[in-house]
Amino acid sequence: MKLTILGGAGMRTALLVNGLMRHIDELRFDEVALFDTDEERLMIMGSLSKYIADSKQAPFKVTFTTDAREALTGADYIFSAVRVGQEESRAHDERVALKYGVLGQETTGPGGFAMALRTIPVMLEYSRIINEVCPNAWLLNFSNPSGLLAQALNSYGSCKAIGICDAHAGMKNALSKFLKVHHSRLQVDYFGLNHLGWIPKVHLDGVDQMPMLLDRFEELASAAHVFSFFEPELIRNIGMLPNEYLYYFYYHDQSVRNILETGETRGEQIVKLNRPLLARIAPLVREGKLAEAWKDYNETLDKRTNTYMARETSGQLHNVYEKEAPAHSQFEEEGYEGLALNVIKSIHLNKQQVLTLNVPNKGTITGLKDDDVVEVQCLVNQNGPTPLNVGTIPDLAMSLIHPVKTYERYTVEAAVKGDYQAALNALTVHPMVPSFTVAKAILDEYLQVHKQYLPQFQ
Repeated sequence: MKLTILGGAGMRTALLVNGLMRHIDELRFDEVALFDTDEERLMIMGSLSKYIADSKQAPFKVTFTTDAREALTGADYIFSAVRVGQEESRAHDERVALKYGVLGQETTGPGGFAMALRTIPVMLEYSRIINEVCPNAWLLNFSNPSGLLAQALNSYGSCKAIGICDAHAGMKNALSKFLKVHHSRLQVDYFGLNHLGWIPKVHLDGVDQMPMLLDRFEELASAAHVFSFFEPELIRNIGMLPNEYLYYFYYHDQSVRNILETGETRGEQIVKLNRPLLARIAPLVREGKLAEAWKDYNETLDKRTNTYMARETSGQLHNVYEKEAPAHSQFEEEGYEGLALNVIKSIHLNKQQVLTLNVPNKGTITGLKDDDVVEVQCLVNQNGPTPLNVGTIPDLAMSLIHPVKTYERYTVEAAVKGDYQAALNALTVHPMVPSFTVAKAILDEYLQVHKQYLPQFQ
């Protein structure tokens, strides 16, 4: 069985390969192939990945190549973690939006829009190659913005694609810890779009715990960082538990002020962490000092994860995850990679599981089109994911879902066709963008800043 990783020079890759060792009793990969267009970074991440696989006597070999067709040929499963323009483009995405008083964040709002424009055409080309060289493979997309890419791949792609996000799993894990029960005893309902979802019910042994959780929300927020960003009054008013990314919608002005107060966006921080790390470990890798490189890599990735969302939610650079496990354990056991491996287990072993994924709606949420990609619970087995019916959702949630889904449709059209009007429509209807004038200014600046990555608009 072959696993291919698109974007294999990404900073998480070596952790992912390390995490695969925990699943070798169930998933017997023969080869893990890394593909990336950045030869230097691929050498570093590929060598680290080979080192960890060899040192743990992995049953699979690690290969890496800059030839996508070679990496994909014969693949059974594909993970996508591509980042077109790398970290520097993310920093531009965020800073341009902030210039106009709009949230600068890579998945939500204009930042996610800019990243989607760059990434969708690339992913559709990979989809075409997949259809040629491994047509039965499943593509599991981690690349941000995950929901938008899943929408594009399902609307215009040529392969079997599923969007992956670990937000629901993190919320469920936080609830199980708060309730002091194993997560398997909880049924945590969920609906929405990627990074725009809500938990309406939490069942423990058949009894809905939501009334109690709303009543004791102050305690829950104190115990679980994923809920700590929200005021009790807001939570009790909506009567549901929100995905942490809803902070950006419910507290947009505050999140912008918080980022500006720090003087640095998350993307700029990532550049400052990643670039020196790569500069430090590259010579170590070349000299064969892989144990030293691995140690530095692990410590830096922990620091990177431990400051996630700190700027937007507090205006501080402190460790908002200080009570959580280190980054490496999150990547191996939970996170995007853990969810993706659970999907593979369900499909490959026909191990039926209910997992929260980004898939076409097909009537799951009333009021959305069948081909609208939504983030909902799915029954996953050898036939792939089947979304579980949600039905009619509260108006308060739909009032956000409708405009964001409209924005997503326009964004996909713009990215595929190079349609300026569709791009302008996308930003104009987004709830975070205050006016047509601001939408046009942001779009025009993105088209200039990212000109080399947006040939479809030229």
